[in-house]
Amino acid sequence: MTIAIILGAHGSVSKKLIETTEMIIGKQQNVAWVDLLPEENTKILIEKYHAHLSNLNKSAGVLFLVDTWGGSPFNAAHSIVLNKEKYDIVTGMNIPMLIEVFMARDNIHSFQELIQIALKSGHESIKSVNYSLTHTHLYNEKDITKHATVPKPNKLSDKNNKNHMIICLARIDDRLIHGQVVTRWAKEYNIKRIIVVNDEVSKDMIRKTLLTQVTPPGITAHVLDINKTIRVYNNPKYAGDKVIMLFTNPTDVLRLFEGGIPINSVNIGGMAFYKDKKQINNAISVNNTDIEAFKKLDQYGIELEVRKVPSDPSLKMMQLIKKINNS
Repeated sequence: MTIAIILGAHGSVSKKLIETTEMIIGKQQNVAWVDLLPEENTKILIEKYHAHLSNLNKSAGVLFLVDTWGGSPFNAAHSIVLNKEKYDIVTGMNIPMLIEVFMARDNIHSFQELIQIALKSGHESIKSVNYSLTHTHLYNEKDITKHATVPKPNKLSDKNNKNHMIICLARIDDRLIHGQVVTRWAKEYNIKRIIVVNDEVSKDMIRKTLLTQVTPPGITAHVLDINKTIRVYNNPKYAGDKVIMLFTNPTDVLRLFEGGIPINSVNIGGMAFYKDKKQINNAISVNNTDIEAFKKLDQYGIELEVRKVPSDPSLKMMQLIKKINNS
C-alpha cells in the first residue's frame, strides 16, 4: 500500500506546494494538506490532522512533511506521531523533496527508506548557482563534437544499433528542460544525457547556459543545432548512451529525421499558444506550419502521442489536429 503523506505549514503554503508538485508529476493519491490561519492554534491543527487521517489509508505508514522544526504544524504533528510505529515528521519541505517522496513511495521497501529519501532530496536541492555547480553540469561543446563523424542516412531498424546513442524519448516541449522532463521522463528511462535540439537556442549563450545548469546530478545536458545533433548521433563515443532529445517544434523533428536520425515516436508535451495558433488543449497549440510538419511525420509512420507525464493517458496527435480542422 502507498504511504500516506500530510503536508502542514503556516499560512496556505501546503496547498500551493501540492498544486505545484502535481503540476510537475501528476495527480497524487493518499495525500492531504493543512493550513494554519493567524487565528488558529496547535489544538485546531491537531483536529485538522485527525480529520484528514480518518480519510487516508494509514496501513503503510504516515509521513508528515512540515515547514519548520518547532512551529505549530510540527508541534501538532509531533503529538500524533509520538510512540507510533511508521509515523514520522520531516521538516523543511520543498518542491524537490515532495517530487522525490511522491515518486518513490510506491517503489521503496520500507518506511525508513522514504524518510531517508525525503532528507536527502530536501538537502541536495538547496544550492547556489555560483558555488554549488559541478563540472558535470556545464556545457562542453568541444567534448561532445570533436570526434563527430560525417552523418549517414539511418533507417528505423538502426534504433538499437550499438554504434549509436539510444534515443529513449523525442519530445516536443517549448519549455525544454523543466520539472516534468528531469523528474518524470528522465527517471522513467534512467536517462544520463539530455540533448536540446534547436538552431536558435544553440546560438543564445545565456539561454544555453541556463538550460545546461538546471539538470540534477547525474544528468548532463547539451544544446546543439540540427547539424551537430546529427554528427553527435553518429559519434561512436556516445554509443549506447540513453538520451532524451527535446525540441520546440515538429519542424525540427522532421529535419532531424530526414537528416538520418531514426525516430519511431514523438511525445508532444507542451506548445504554447500565440495569436496565429489554434489551441488543441490547455498545453498544446499549433499553427499551419506545425500541422504540415506533423502530417509529414505521420506519413513517415512516426507515432505522434500527446502526454505531459508518463502517468497521463496517451492521446493521438493527428486525431486532435483533425478535430480542430473540422471545428
